[in-house]
Amino acid sequence: MEEAKAFADKSLPRGEEIFWTKEFPDGLLKEVARKGWFGAVVPVDYGGMNVGVTGASIVTEELSRVCSALSEAYAVSLFGGVEQLLTFGSEEQKRRWLPRIAKGDVVGAVCITEPFVGSDAAGIETTATREGNNYVLNGKKRFITNAGLADIYVVYARTSEKPEDKSKYQHLTAFLVEKGTPGFSVEKINELSGWFGLPNGFLDFNEVRVPAQNRIGQEGAGWKVMMVGLNFERIVFSAGMLGPMREAIRHAVGYTQRRLQFDKPTIDIPVNQGKIAEMLSGLYTSRLLVYHAAYLLDQHKDAMVEAATAKMFASDTFEKLISDAVQVMGGDGWTRFYPVESYLRDAKVNQIGAGTNQIMKLVIFRGGLKAMSKDLKMPWRRLHEKLQVPTSTVEPPAKAEPTEENILKMLSDDYIVNPGLHMTREDLKERLTDQNDEGLDKTLKALETKNLARLYRDARGTIALVKATYEGLRKARPLQQYQWYPDWLGKEHIF
Repeated sequence: MEEAKAFADKSLPRGEEIFWTKEFPDGLLKEVARKGWFGAVVPVDYGGMNVGVTGASIVTEELSRVCSALSEAYAVSLFGGVEQLLTFGSEEQKRRWLPRIAKGDVVGAVCITEPFVGSDAAGIETTATREGNNYVLNGKKRFITNAGLADIYVVYARTSEKPEDKSKYQHLTAFLVEKGTPGFSVEKINELSGWFGLPNGFLDFNEVRVPAQNRIGQEGAGWKVMMVGLNFERIVFSAGMLGPMREAIRHAVGYTQRRLQFDKPTIDIPVNQGKIAEMLSGLYTSRLLVYHAAYLLDQHKDAMVEAATAKMFASDTFEKLISDAVQVMGGDGWTRFYPVESYLRDAKVNQIGAGTNQIMKLVIFRGGLKAMSKDLKMPWRRLHEKLQVPTSTVEPPAKAEPTEENILKMLSDDYIVNPGLHMTREDLKERLTDQNDEGLDKTLKALETKNLARLYRDARGTIALVKATYEGLRKARPLQQYQWYPDWLGKEHIF
C-alpha cells in the first residue's frame, strides 16, 4: 500500500499534465507493469502477486489519484480477462495468458455494450457461429474502454437463437479476441467529457475467426462468465473513485485554510465545515463498502449485492463530494487550474459505467431479497392474551382443515392483527392440515363467488393474496370480537 501511495505521490504532476494534453500515460503504465501490479489477482503459480481483489483495489485507488486514464487502463485490464480466466478458463488458457497479463505485456478490455444494447446485456446482437475449430464473429461493440490500446478483448456474443436457451440465459458465450485478428478493427474513438487520455470507442467484427480454444468456459455459459466479471469489475471500478475523492478533499481543505473572506479563513465558516464533514463521511463510507466487497470476493463468497452497493453508493457520493469541493473553492474550483474541475468531468460516467446505478438498484433489490429471504419472512402475529393487542410471536399458528369456515376464520384472525393487509397463499398453507393447491384454490374461489373473500391473482393468474370482505368478516365473528379500546379513552366517547 505504501509503495502504491509513494508512486502516486511522485506521479501526480504527470497526471495534471494529462488534464491538459490528453496524452495517454504510456510511461506510467509501463512503470506499473514493471512493479508487477498487473498481477495483483494472478496466483503466484502463474507469475502473479496473489494479493487478491483487495490488493488490486488498493493499487487502483492510488493510481486514480494520478489520473483516470492510468487507473482505468489498469483496472480494465484486470477485469477484462483475469477474473474470467481464473474462474472459467482452462489450464491451457491460464498458462498462456495469465503470466503475460501479470507482467503487463498485454493490456485487456471487456466488450459488452453495443450500439443498440446497453443495460439489457442479455440482448447482445453480436453473433458467434461455430465453423469447425473456429467461431466466426460478426457485429459491433461500443463504449469500450482501452479500445485500440488493449491486446486482448473479452467479447460476449450470441451463440443461440433458441427461445429455451434465451429464457435460461444460455444463449451467450465469452471469447478472447486478440488484436490483429483479421476482420477485427477499431471503428471510432469517442471524444468523452472526462477520462482525459483514455481511449474509449467502437469496435467492429466482420467475419472475425476466433479459435475455439479462445472460448472462455462452455458454449452458452457467457452470462455466468459475464456476471463473475461484473462483480469484480464493480469493486475495482469503485476503488478508482476513492483516489479523486481524497484529492478533492485535500484541495478543498488546503484552499479554504488559505482563502480569507469576512476577515477569517473560509474553513472557519460553518457551512464549509459542514460540507467538508459530509465529504469525509462520504469517503470513509465508500471505502468501507468497497473493501468489504473486495474482502468477500477474496474469501470466495458471493458479493453480487455488496459489489453493486459499493458501486452505486461510491459513484453517487463521488458526484456530490466533487461538486461540494468545487463549491467550497468557489470560482477557482471551477477553473481548470485546479484538478477538482477534471474530477467533476469524470463524475457522471461513474454512475453509468460497470452498469448504471438504476441497474444497480435492481441488482440490490433482487439479490438482496434473495440473500435475506429467511430474515425477511414476516413474523406470525397474534393477539396478546393479557393486553389483547397485536404482537409478533415465534409460536407457529394452529392448523385446521381447509374448509370454507376455517379459512374465513383465518382471514378474520388476520384482519384483527393485520387490518390493512392481505394474507399470502403461503400464510394460509402454513395454517392448513392439507396444503393441496388445487383444493385450496377451489375453496378460495367458492368464498370469492359468495362475496366473502377478495382474491388477488398474479401475472400468471395464480391466486397470490387473499382477504376477507366486510361481509366475510361479519360472517366469521360478531362485531364485539373485533372491538378494542384503550384504557384511557372515556366510555362517553364510545358508541
